[in-house]
Amino acid sequence: MHVREALPSESDDIRALLTAAYGQYAAAVPVTALFERYRADLIDLDAAAGRAVTLVAEAGGELVGTARFYPAGKVEEVPLPDDWAWVRAVGVRPGRRGGGTARLLMADCAARAAAAGSAVVSLHTMAFMTDAVRLYERLGYRRELSMDVDVAAHYGVGGEMVALGYRLDLS
Repeated sequence: MHVREALPSESDDIRALLTAAYGQYAAAVPVTALFERYRADLIDLDAAAGRAVTLVAEAGGELVGTARFYPAGKVEEVPLPDDWAWVRAVGVRPGRRGGGTARLLMADCAARAAAAGSAVVSLHTMAFMTDAVRLYERLGYRRELSMDVDVAAHYGVGGEMVALGYRLDLS
């Protein structure tokens, strides 16, 4: 398995992978419209064009995972210090989880952030994404409460859903 930058021709495959990877969480969000806005935002690859790098993990010619890396200074979605990078939309194809795909994607993102001189690489996740939380904490990420985002308010949809902020210091 290896990680590389996605090709423009892979956009539909990446959207399908993210839709499948995040589909299991629909029942955890009490307001259907909120989950639909969240999922639509995750799969909107065009919104990040020119600011983020979409990465894919490939094994045997199959896309098995993806992540979007935003270099420091390119993040508009959430307020971050100018020298912080951001990772979002990390997803692994169901049936391929537990094989190190997410770990490889996160290592690539951290390496890109360090190479660009970022002090921190940051991310958001949800409390109900327990496997992701465990992975990030095992990788050394720690909670950054000041980064928490009220996702329902962000999308202008009723309900309650808080994105938990995490950071990994690179220095």
